[in-house]
Amino acid sequence: MNNHDFVATIKEAVRDAAITDTIDVLRNPPGRKPSQQMTERAEWYRSLDDEQRRILAGLIGDAVHNAIFGFLCVLDGIRAVENGVVKGRFELQYLKEGSTTVLNPPNEIMLHELYNAR
Repeated sequence: MNNHDFVATIKEAVRDAAITDTIDVLRNPPGRKPSQQMTERAEWYRSLDDEQRRILAGLIGDAVHNAIFGFLCVLDGIRAVENGVVKGRFELQYLKEGSTTVLNPPNEIMLHELYNAR
């Protein structure tokens, strides 16, 4: 797996799943006795017309995108997570069968850039 594969996997396994799962929970809250908050949200969602549901799905998509983008910015070191002059850096590695691949090497295209490019 390289950084391009990683970002593609994040888009499918995290972004797309988060959007779909959120809308599915709104449509049909899970469990025998969903919380009052989940039940209220489901009732509200059912009251929306198709256009309003489309807009809501877009807002959910934007929120998920922004959260993943921000997290990748942190991994890339362009969004600060610590104060001071000397700062550390994150290194994301993929390990398989004794081989290690750094997915966010400092001198290559950054993960957040790859994410926005897809």
